[in-house]
Amino acid sequence: MKKVFAYVLAAVLALGSSTMAFASTDVKEITIGDDNGSIYVLNDDDHMVKANVSNIKWSNDSATVSASGDFNADTTYYIPVYAGTNTPITKLSDLDNYKIRTSISDGSNYISSKPQFVIKSVKTGGDISGKNAFIQVTTADKFQMEAVDFDLTTTVYPKEGSKVNMGSLVTGLATGDEAEMNISGTIGYETTDAKSYTVMEGPVTNFDGVDDDDTIELDFNGDALFEVNAKGQKDLFLRLDTSDSALEDKYPEASLEVRYFAGNNKTFRKTGTLTFENIDPIENENGKLVAPYIYEVVNGKLVVFNDAKYDMDESKFTIKTNKLGNYVISDRELDASEAVDGEGEGENEGGSSNGGSNSEKNPDTGANDFVGLAVALAVVSIAGIAVAKRK
Repeated sequence: MKKVFAYVLAAVLALGSSTMAFASTDVKEITIGDDNGSIYVLNDDDHMVKANVSNIKWSNDSATVSASGDFNADTTYYIPVYAGTNTPITKLSDLDNYKIRTSISDGSNYISSKPQFVIKSVKTGGDISGKNAFIQVTTADKFQMEAVDFDLTTTVYPKEGSKVNMGSLVTGLATGDEAEMNISGTIGYETTDAKSYTVMEGPVTNFDGVDDDDTIELDFNGDALFEVNAKGQKDLFLRLDTSDSALEDKYPEASLEVRYFAGNNKTFRKTGTLTFENIDPIENENGKLVAPYIYEVVNGKLVVFNDAKYDMDESKFTIKTNKLGNYVISDRELDASEAVDGEGEGENEGGSSNGGSNSEKNPDTGANDFVGLAVALAVVSIAGIAVAKRK
């Protein structure tokens, strides 16, 4: 599905927004896709490999290709484009005889970038290597518990005297003919069962397989650990983001540790223990080692967080909670002068877990509101992979 979706999306969107006149080029016949209609993704090794798309159905009806399938959110898909049948295209100008028009009847908000022609140099070791042209499309990283339906039509228009084919699926189009594709299906995140000793490969987590009295450990790539009794727990979107460029730009002198839990993170039925390990103590003005400052992001503002306990010997924070919120740990007290007037205040009492002593207004983080259920996540960091195991 993913393959087909990218194919259609890329073609349609690029054409729809293009109104420029065709330029002159020697490439007057192109083939989009391979003989199997495959769509590709870049894996962790930057190899171009076939996307893991299931339930693909193709039909060939007068130069029309239709497909349906399931595509992953927050993923870029590629459809190869060749000159003739299999000659690589290495310059975008070679595609000046072609344009793409796209119409999306459902799910347009879940496409983060319009389909477009691109040139990529791909490492050897995958299904495609070397420098070549592709139609590229990216699905949105947008919070959703359920897969979202989409339906789009993409049309590739050749300049008069040029020709377009769709692999072996649509061949022999007359000069000047167009190739149309319709793609429908779903866009969503993969779901993983949170069973004991099971690696969770997707952020939407299902706890149906957890035993009655099973305390599980959700390990987010070593950046956070949450231990909780998950009996009767409903599905959750569990992902950890560890960067906030706006906040880091605002406080360039501070060393910040960001822990933002995305999605509907308020709904654990039982209280568990959240741990941030390897958080070194800081030295105060008297040369004494104390706990770092810790804040929570509430409605886009930093609020001094007094509910965390710091273990000096093990260099870690622990928080008793049933809600995975959004936290910032700093080696210095953040500047209260940049607070937004009238916004909430927080106290940093002596002896508290954050090691401070003064009251302060809550500075604006410049970040999105990460705790809303319908937040559209425009993040650069990679989702935390959680490992669930019996304690």
